Amino acid sequence: MTTATSEAAADMLRRHSLGDPDVLENPTAYHHALHARPIHYDARLGFYVCSTYHLMRRILRDTETFSSVDSQTVDSLREPPPEVVALRRRSWAPVNTLVTNDPPSHTRFRRMVDAPFRPRSIDRLRAAIRGIVENTVDGFVACGRCEVVRELAIPIPINVIADMLGLERSLAPRIKAWSDASVEPLGMKVSDERLIECARLIKEFQDFIGAELDARRKAPRDDLLTSLVTARDDAGEGFSMPEMLSLTQQFLVAGNETTTNAIAAGVQLLVENPDQAAHLAGHLDDRTLRRFANEVLRLESPTQGLFRVVRQDVSIGGVDIPAGARIMLRFAAANRDPEQYPDPDRLDLARDNAGTHLAFGAGIHHCIGANLAREELVQTFDVLLRRARRFEFVPERNDFSHHPSMILRGLKALHVRFEPLDHATEELP
Repeated sequence: MTTATSEAAADMLRRHSLGDPDVLENPTAYHHALHARPIHYDARLGFYVCSTYHLMRRILRDTETFSSVDSQTVDSLREPPPEVVALRRRSWAPVNTLVTNDPPSHTRFRRMVDAPFRPRSIDRLRAAIRGIVENTVDGFVACGRCEVVRELAIPIPINVIADMLGLERSLAPRIKAWSDASVEPLGMKVSDERLIECARLIKEFQDFIGAELDARRKAPRDDLLTSLVTARDDAGEGFSMPEMLSLTQQFLVAGNETTTNAIAAGVQLLVENPDQAAHLAGHLDDRTLRRFANEVLRLESPTQGLFRVVRQDVSIGGVDIPAGARIMLRFAAANRDPEQYPDPDRLDLARDNAGTHLAFGAGIHHCIGANLAREELVQTFDVLLRRARRFEFVPERNDFSHHPSMILRGLKALHVRFEPLDHATEELP
């Protein structure tokens, strides 16, 4: 059963909050309870939550009422330590460019940076992405086991985005540290010490990337950083340094965090669904692989939700919301809405509408890295299932715990074992 009764849903929503640790770890039942109350006010956290597919698409289209400007700040939920404030004063101030922006400013930024992420551009990267995947998988496959997050899910997207930015792959650990520092403050159990370290890492990121951008001005290259330096709008204006740093930081996160989490979740789903895994392994064509990638994104929603700020009084879903309120668009709940996806909790490689999921948002804020992420997922599972079969969890090594965050969902670790294949013949099960 996937749809909670009104009474049971009301009881669950009364007893729990979206920020509760058990809800963050196992959110599906709570999301189904939210479906019975599509617009719900979370009194403990002080914001509204939208959980159903069609209401969410309506909100995503209405950028005048539901604004993205300054929408993702976490300072309203927790006062930053004074050391963080001091570090921010010595850093470039954040500016609204893509995720936290509205038209017409958002339109300008999107047009100026969109080209490298369009389908044709990603098509040209396919061979390079596959090479990174093959090198990564070949690094552990002969062992017959791996820790998926560390050995597979992190290296692939980090090396891809490093190449795109024009940075040495040897910088991958630092790039990952900068990316983590960008998203960890969104978590629910972050110590003051870690918040301070994240602020220090952001300062380090700005100093390093700022120097790289200055170098590209003097000696342009064929990479993303050069494209930022040389971009011009219709009036001939380019980006400021804070704007370029903001965009690069978003490229880092969009280019690896969600993909890392989706790869790990995909392996877990393969182990938990052996029939579907066998079907996929026997049909490694582009259509089936992309359908699997979309089902992983739908079921796990690496970006669980993002906020909007209500700019004017509005009534939606039978609920009056005042101007100034914040509303979380709970993509993960919408992606399991039974009105849109029959049997929504099932991995179904025959699901015709799997690609309509909202894991990347929709409308003008559809994730700029969506095409890149899908390609990385397709190449990863194509190579993995040509190199190995009979995946299973390593006994007593997994607790399947996730990083505690309302925004992102990702496994901390995942230990699996498998039977390696001779990839010279690429035998399939």
